[in-house]
Amino acid sequence: MQEPTQDDWFLAANDAWDAGAHKKALSLFLKAAAAGETHALNSVGYFLDHGIGVKKNPAAARDWYRKAAKAGDVAGCANLAICYRDEGNFRWARFWFEKAYAQGDGDAALELGRLFLWEGPNQNRHKVVDYLGKAMASPSITSNGRTEAGALLKSLGLGK
Repeated sequence: MQEPTQDDWFLAANDAWDAGAHKKALSLFLKAAAAGETHALNSVGYFLDHGIGVKKNPAAARDWYRKAAKAGDVAGCANLAICYRDEGNFRWARFWFEKAYAQGDGDAALELGRLFLWEGPNQNRHKVVDYLGKAMASPSITSNGRTEAGALLKSLGLGK
């Protein structure tokens, strides 16, 4: 009998998560991560970040998100950026959102537009408009993200 692969562990973890078996899912995500499954690194971080099947641990979640991001996982980049944004560390949030956007995450462009907007719409207006426009043009943005980007552009007097 063949030993399970990283993909086998990851698929089984997702199945367990979908079935509501959170502790089992976490255990399987950890096995998948140990076997080299990049997306599992982000999933472990997510479980720790949101207290799914385990006590919430934001510091440990950030470490797992960082591992995922450094391994090239776009969701790891975005989740790490969200951690920094929520802490008020906009410099590092921008860094990781830019990494996520560079890998095709359209919602990261929205987040970058918001960050520059929070710093002052007049101070960074060109960056706000640029990133919100990129978000609107992205094929990889959620419908809610596209709606929000459009509403923000409209509030700046630039949308329909």
